[in-house]
Amino acid sequence: MSWLREGPLGRAVWKYRDLNKAYPLRMSFMFCFLKGILADLLAQKVIEGRETVEKRRTLAIALFSGTFCGCVYYWIFNVAFERVFAPLAGLTTVLPRVATDAVFVFPFMYMPTFYFFDEIVRFGTLTNLTTRWTDEICSSIPEYVKVWPAANMISFLFVPVELRITFASGVSFLWLILLSFISH
Repeated sequence: MSWLREGPLGRAVWKYRDLNKAYPLRMSFMFCFLKGILADLLAQKVIEGRETVEKRRTLAIALFSGTFCGCVYYWIFNVAFERVFAPLAGLTTVLPRVATDAVFVFPFMYMPTFYFFDEIVRFGTLTNLTTRWTDEICSSIPEYVKVWPAANMISFLFVPVELRITFASGVSFLWLILLSFISH
């Protein structure tokens, strides 16, 4: 396996992993911020076929992605879950983490934060935040269930701690395109 580390790609991957260990919040924010930009631009230009990009929307998605998907999820998955739940040792220790994300984090933290950034950056007000959550959460949960429980199980069981946010970002790239499309 040393051949994986010795090539240029291998060295870059290990350097990236080392940077994630040394600067987890900075790397998580940066990676997820850039992912948010790319996901929304793809949603607007390719999927929606827009002629011009709604820049405030892209900024809102990028800020949300960097802040919540990067920093907050880093803290929840790699710090809080490690303190609250038993050490990872198989499926029985993964299921409470997956369930907590599905039942509590996603509907009551993730989605309100998404609406917060979208409302404040795009419209300069928070007056529609609760209305949007009430109107859209029921349609978002079935989409969440299709993707995230399985992705989180894989992440907790097989992905090194310092790369969980990167792994989730790969999955989240497709998820944000969908979220951006269905919420606009």
